[in-house]
Amino acid sequence: MAFDKITPLAAPPGHSLTDEPGKWAWERPPQYADPDQALDFVLDKLEEPSRRRDMMRMLAAGISIEELVSQIAFKGFMQGFYTPDVAELIKPSIAIYLYHEGLQEGFEPRMMFDQADEEAKDEMAGEVDDVSFFRILKQRNPELFNAMNEELNKQERLQVEMMAKTKQPDMPEEIPQSFLAMGDR
Repeated sequence: MAFDKITPLAAPPGHSLTDEPGKWAWERPPQYADPDQALDFVLDKLEEPSRRRDMMRMLAAGISIEELVSQIAFKGFMQGFYTPDVAELIKPSIAIYLYHEGLQEGFEPRMMFDQADEEAKDEMAGEVDDVSFFRILKQRNPELFNAMNEELNKQERLQVEMMAKTKQPDMPEEIPQSFLAMGDR
């Protein structure tokens, strides 16, 4: 979708200079000016159980560490936690942390973003539900998706076999109700 350079409702150049100063979080002094403090803050947030679960699900689905780190750094800046230069300084440490956590979970996360993955970028916003997880997984990590799908099918086949084996043999078989199946009785 292409936008016109000049639209009737667009703000004129310099409009932001007429806004009230300090209106946005990034216009005020950051909460953390020291990169070490900012990194501690971010890692504490990432260790919260729901956030950690979401991060691991996104990494397992195939979203790269590069994408997640960029989102984390940008959101922290937008919310006024730290400045853009501090955000850039803490990115490598966040990446190492996420990579290590992925390895602890039993998989090797993807490090870099691939241009072919552009469609799933919107999926990263907010909480990762099961539908989003499997959609991203199918698109970004089809081998794991197929392996998980095959394992689920295998478990379902085993359940059907177990149900067939536990069927009580002393129960009489159902007599067909069709007159065609009755034969010469």
